[in-house]
Amino acid sequence: MKKLLLVAALLLVGSNVLADTLTETWDDPLGGWRDRWVAQNTNMTNYYVCTGGQDENYRGNNPCGIWICDSDQDYTTADITFDPTFGASITHLELGIQAFTTSRYTVYDMQSNVVFSTDLTTDYSSPYGCYCTMHVCDTPNGVSRFLIEPVGGGQIEGNTAVDNMMVITGQPVPVSHLTWGGIKALYR
Repeated sequence: MKKLLLVAALLLVGSNVLADTLTETWDDPLGGWRDRWVAQNTNMTNYYVCTGGQDENYRGNNPCGIWICDSDQDYTTADITFDPTFGASITHLELGIQAFTTSRYTVYDMQSNVVFSTDLTTDYSSPYGCYCTMHVCDTPNGVSRFLIEPVGGGQIEGNTAVDNMMVITGQPVPVSHLTWGGIKALYR
């Protein structure tokens, strides 16, 4: 009965849920991130899992972040896509990146327009993943994806660490697109 009343109250207030700030730091145990917002709303994976060699808790020589990989078998680029409903709600994106290949980081809005783009300089500071350079962008049109691609050749996946990802969802997420678990999570 309480669930029914909560849903009814949400529908009376409007068809939108309040905005939120979400962060991911890829703490230990590393495998726990698969149950959190980045893994649930993107195609991002752990490089060592992506290549089929290890379990989710293996981070290699990266004690602070994660070696980035997407869901395909092309390790040259990392093309991380957001779930369309979730991506449309993003108004602010922050991502720490430590590149070991000269590359470019580009963020696209929901209409595939470039929102932010910068060349990444290689940084061999150790421990790897702990000295990520923060990149910040705002967009009124959501974020559909971000792309990290090599400049002049090289492999991005397995050679690029990310950490300290944060998004602000300033445009409310429609209630019709959330699960009951998603609604409950807003009130923890």
